[in-house]
Amino acid sequence: MRFAIALPILLYVWFNIIYALSSIPAGIISDKIGRKKTLILGYLVYSFTCIGFSLANSLGGFIILFAIYGVSFGLIEGTSRAFASDFVTGDFAGTALGTFHTCISLAVLPAGIIAGILWSFNSNFTFIYGAALGILSILFLMRVNTKEI
Repeated sequence: MRFAIALPILLYVWFNIIYALSSIPAGIISDKIGRKKTLILGYLVYSFTCIGFSLANSLGGFIILFAIYGVSFGLIEGTSRAFASDFVTGDFAGTALGTFHTCISLAVLPAGIIAGILWSFNSNFTFIYGAALGILSILFLMRVNTKEI
């Protein structure tokens, strides 16, 4: 019984370790290939991870998926902040990041509610929802013009 309680916590510790270890290499990748391409890669990895979670049925699978999930966050989190900063100059960088984080925070609450409702029907629906939003993010990113920044 105690293992059942500890396992999700240990998986998230594992996720955070991988996330931390992948953040610097993700920043290097972002500097080399560009922030937009790095974000697209991150959301692609995230989408495949969500699909993997909907199919996984073993501890080994979850350990691997949580590691890949950490890599996706390493690719997305820092790069998205840097990407948002690229669109402003001068004295507006702090305002831009504040606005960016406000928008993210306002989106997280309804996203969590939707995910919770989907989970109450079938946990796989939540992961399909995550994968779909990852793909939608890629499609939106592809429309962003970065030639001027």
